[in-house]
Amino acid sequence: MINKKINKIKQNQGQIAIIVLLASAILLSLGLSASKKAITDTKVDINEELLKEAFNAAESGINNYINTTNVNYDAGDGNNAVITKKDIGGGESITLSSEGLVLANTNQLFWLVNHEDDGSIGNNYYSGNITLTADNNFNGALKVDYFYIQAGGAYKVSRFGCNYGGSNTVVGFSSDTTNCSNLTLTGSSLLLIVTPMGSATSLSISGSSPFPIQGEQLTAVGTANNGVKTQIKTRNIYQIPSFFTEAITAKNIIQ
Repeated sequence: MINKKINKIKQNQGQIAIIVLLASAILLSLGLSASKKAITDTKVDINEELLKEAFNAAESGINNYINTTNVNYDAGDGNNAVITKKDIGGGESITLSSEGLVLANTNQLFWLVNHEDDGSIGNNYYSGNITLTADNNFNGALKVDYFYIQAGGAYKVSRFGCNYGGSNTVVGFSSDTTNCSNLTLTGSSLLLIVTPMGSATSLSISGSSPFPIQGEQLTAVGTANNGVKTQIKTRNIYQIPSFFTEAITAKNIIQ
């Protein structure tokens, strides 16, 4: 009887030992897993911080280039950036919305005159007809503002609009899209402003001769001090000088 009790006790002790070993293995596994997760989280946090530093360097590099035209930027803390530029336009077709749609009620500028190095308007004017193209499934309307200099030196603007057959029509706009698709220029052409209404679309223009440069695309590669890199791009289109539209509207010479 005593031997049976002893054997039973030994059996229970053996089971307890197995349970303890299993529990220890589970706890060890959980501990290792938690440790691995903590290390991974720390690594992710470090990578995110370094990417942020590289991004800030790239962004600062672009701002520095705009102010100084210097393509190399040193943040002074080991982070730096290199900027490359590419002219936008200069060919017989221009698609300024190649990286996205032109949103509804957003102006898209197409310059028809060159710009000098300081950003001022030059005197090389585009001549000839222009084909303006929207998306095939565009169901909104286009508002077109065409700025030009009439013979004699008067600044003028011709404004018109076309509905493209969808539900987003604009009262007073033509249902014939010919005037908006095939533009006949007059005088010394300065600027074409196209505004999609009711719906977003991509926009492009094409002609028989090269268009003026529209601006520049800047690409900045920012590098954090440990070598982590990131790249950002920005497109700088020449903007409208305030006097440009003010002079036209003040003289009430809108057609």
